[in-house]
Amino acid sequence: MIVKELDPLKSNDKFEQAGHYAESQLAFYLKREFRDDPQIFVFNHLRLEKLGDTCQIDHLILYPYGIIIIESKSVTTRVEVNELGEWKRWFNNGWQGMPSPVLQAQRQGKFLKDYLENNVEKLLNTMLFGKQAHFIKMPIDVFVAISDSGIINRPKNDNLDNVSKADQVADKITAIIAEYRKKNSLLSLIPPYMFDKDEISRICEFLLTHHQPAKIKIAPPQKSTPVITKKIELIPKKIISVSPNNIHEPELKKKPVVKKININSQNTCSHCQAKNLSILYGHSYYFKCNNCNKNTAIKNICSQCGNPEKTRKSGLQFFTECQKCDTSKLLHTNSSTITD
Repeated sequence: MIVKELDPLKSNDKFEQAGHYAESQLAFYLKREFRDDPQIFVFNHLRLEKLGDTCQIDHLILYPYGIIIIESKSVTTRVEVNELGEWKRWFNNGWQGMPSPVLQAQRQGKFLKDYLENNVEKLLNTMLFGKQAHFIKMPIDVFVAISDSGIINRPKNDNLDNVSKADQVADKITAIIAEYRKKNSLLSLIPPYMFDKDEISRICEFLLTHHQPAKIKIAPPQKSTPVITKKIELIPKKIISVSPNNIHEPELKKKPVVKKININSQNTCSHCQAKNLSILYGHSYYFKCNNCNKNTAIKNICSQCGNPEKTRKSGLQFFTECQKCDTSKLLHTNSSTITD
């Protein structure tokens, strides 16, 4: 199932647009393959922060036996990898070196494992005899997805199984999960690493709530230099000097910050007043009470203008938004086991 959709891009930078298109391409293939799979959980464009360090994961797959990280690369020409794992790409009619996306994905895996381990007590259950489970031995596999239009020049030893075109990644993920499942079915003295269902639910909710969207960068307006086309002879004797401090540039209207306020507790069933709710979709979005199994309509009014607000879904999160005031706030977060 798809836990987190790809965030919309709000940038005019051509390189960022190309990267976003590559991520959208792979997100489409992952959704087509795994949206109905109850044991595979897909996160697109997950961004985590810790102690001033940032980790952006293009695509993350959580499944009962571990995690898979996929790095998307926008390539419309060619990339080449030699026997030492060194990468280069054809750009502007010439070869240019580039960092290895395989190593980049491996670094993201290390960050993620440390990030989860710091919260292990609330994410993983205790094992037999009260021993705490850990993320240390959790398998993390990495893949690199090249744009469908790109060409991969592989090394002579062809030791590059984790690099492929975007349309081949879903099959590779299915194969590696099947291999772990096969190992789990065999008798072994060392039991395989495996998450319980409730652990997966907690990890999904944890990653979703700790996602930090990138801040939108607004370029300052460019100052134009006035061009004098004709010499003016009638110049007043008194010349007024203008200092830069006296010049006031027009203020840019900033996009309102989405306040992630946990207002789940404010939403109650209109029949039994319970707070154990989920949002589902029929002809429109509505609350479903998990206690009395009855429905409650969602009617949100903007506190600024009094107009009705619309409900928008992003993964397990639902936002209520006013188009007139350009505002958005978190309305509710569904359990990862709820689909609509």
